[in-house]
Amino acid sequence: MRQPPSCRAPRHGPLAATICLVSVLAGPLLGAGVACADPVPLPTVDFALSADLRRGGSMDLAHSQGRMRVEMVKPNVPGSIVGIIDLKARRMVVRTPNLPNMAVEIELPPEYALGILNGTGLRVGEGQVAGEPCDLWKLDAPLGAAGGAAMGASVGPTTACITPDGIALRTEVEVQGKKQTVFEALKLTRAPQDPKLFQLPAGVQVIKVPKGKIGSALGLPGLGAPLLDLAPKP
Repeated sequence: MRQPPSCRAPRHGPLAATICLVSVLAGPLLGAGVACADPVPLPTVDFALSADLRRGGSMDLAHSQGRMRVEMVKPNVPGSIVGIIDLKARRMVVRTPNLPNMAVEIELPPEYALGILNGTGLRVGEGQVAGEPCDLWKLDAPLGAAGGAAMGASVGPTTACITPDGIALRTEVEVQGKKQTVFEALKLTRAPQDPKLFQLPAGVQVIKVPKGKIGSALGLPGLGAPLLDLAPKP
């Protein structure tokens, strides 16, 4: 198994590395080992993948040069929902079939878990998804904890299987003590992607909306949370 990442000043800054080093040195005195978290990897290559979503639906995802295109088909939504994500800016532009000439721009929600993840975590093992080897990352902050609490669901650890070149192939969240798969890739192809995939069609009006208001802005109430959809299955 690959070794868990150690504290490295360039990725965490001098102060964070110093604090972690002190914790590691103090670990034996306290009778416990200490591991240090690293930023969760982001994609470094062009690729396209298809995936299954929890509670039905499917997704096609593409990535090129720090931008991602997400196209989702959900049972309760006619047509497809298309999102274009700027990974560096953590911004997402979303279009739906009921408003073909309009798109909304939002800050990417922290609970978003379809194909990319945010934050820090620890490498805790190895796995394989769709024939691809990947590292298991346990995130420091559970995804969708706030949304889960609002629905009365107890949200536990989040684990993602991510390839060495940063492609998230599966995300699992523990809800009410049971591990549930939010996203799982079925097929992955590494190849150059058409730049047009990551651009809006000409004439589409973009409107910025506050965090958490994406559903009402698009006329699809509850769209924000279903991107993760942590509610327990009936």
